[in-house]
Amino acid sequence: MVLELIAIAVSILTLVLTGVALWVTISQFKKQLELQIFADYTKRYQEITLHFPEAVNQPQFRISGLLSEQRDRTLRYMRAYFDLCSEEYYLWKKGHIDAETWREWETGIKFALSKAAFKEAWRILGLDTIYYGAFSQFVTETMKSDT
Repeated sequence: MVLELIAIAVSILTLVLTGVALWVTISQFKKQLELQIFADYTKRYQEITLHFPEAVNQPQFRISGLLSEQRDRTLRYMRAYFDLCSEEYYLWKKGHIDAETWREWETGIKFALSKAAFKEAWRILGLDTIYYGAFSQFVTETMKSDT
């Protein structure tokens, strides 16, 4: 009887330890995945913004004032930027990123959307590009709240 109780206790302890080890492993994997996602999106952001004209953040900057080739190139990277932002927004809405990461991304997105060049690009790209409703509404409301 005592041996049976010891065997049951050892089995239960083994089960608990296995559960804890599995939980720790999954938690560590999740943290690594979150870090990888953040690093990938940060790298994409940097690659996109490095292709913007130097003066893109100036209040007087106008995409429409650029020469055709530079205008097309700038709009191509603006589209890539909006695509990136829409993906970040989607990940947040679906709960695939934590609130702290979203707050960081949201702050950057709102700052960019306060710039004349990004507002102009959104209007121009809206003529041939459709983003899903929730993201479009987020951008529109952000731009309205800035003015």
